[in-house]
Amino acid sequence: MKDISSPLVSVVVPVYNTHGFVQACIDSVTNQSYTNWELILVDDQSTDNSFKICQDAADKDPRIKAIRQEKNAGALAARNRGIKESSGKFLCFLDSDDTYEPAKIEIQLAFMLKEKHAVSFTMFQRITEAGEFMGKSNVPFASEISYKQLLGNPQFSIITIMVDTTQVSLPLLKLDLVKAEDYVFHLAILKQGFKAYGINMALSNYRYRLGSQSTSFMGNAADLWKVLYSIENLGLLSSTFYFSRYISKGLKKKMILMSQIKQVQGN
Repeated sequence: MKDISSPLVSVVVPVYNTHGFVQACIDSVTNQSYTNWELILVDDQSTDNSFKICQDAADKDPRIKAIRQEKNAGALAARNRGIKESSGKFLCFLDSDDTYEPAKIEIQLAFMLKEKHAVSFTMFQRITEAGEFMGKSNVPFASEISYKQLLGNPQFSIITIMVDTTQVSLPLLKLDLVKAEDYVFHLAILKQGFKAYGINMALSNYRYRLGSQSTSFMGNAADLWKVLYSIENLGLLSSTFYFSRYISKGLKKKMILMSQIKQVQGN
């Protein structure tokens, strides 16, 4: 009989050409203080030895599953595959160049169980490619976030969320977007009527890599407009209102990020 007080937590990780980082990602899950988890690594036809690293990890630990996509289809398709392959009551995500703090799952799961929340998130902190601390997230902490509050105002990272799969219908999205896929995923969850509840602790580590998809402010802005106007179908007036919110807050976040980068480069 399974102990219902220690439910299975699934961690889904899309993997693509991150051979220099994926082992640290895997280790951050295997070193969790909470042990009833499964790690689903979905390789999107990497051309380096990322999948070999995933396979080796799966051979050593039965809680790890290494899957290789039949063709390169992008991170979103890999995440969808991971969701389909998962069997945990609770589901969370990690990118293959990012990591968890050792007590991330334990702290977040205890919060979810105590409060009976369907969706939760934590803060995150930035690390350099070498794994050195850069600074905390530049997103102001909010204890709870609704769908409407999330419009034009991305408030949490996919690597920080945890979802109760018995309450939430998980969206399997197909999108022609590069920089706002995670954001659409969050909106699709909260649009079901849920709120996301926050833990004001940095329990995930986002690895800042120069030139990565998430570092282009204008690229993010272009995709966010598509989300508001074409995907959420808010109309021109409402889309403009929420987009202006994004630009205002986004510029402030960008300035903080640039300050963190400058400080790291100066050390």
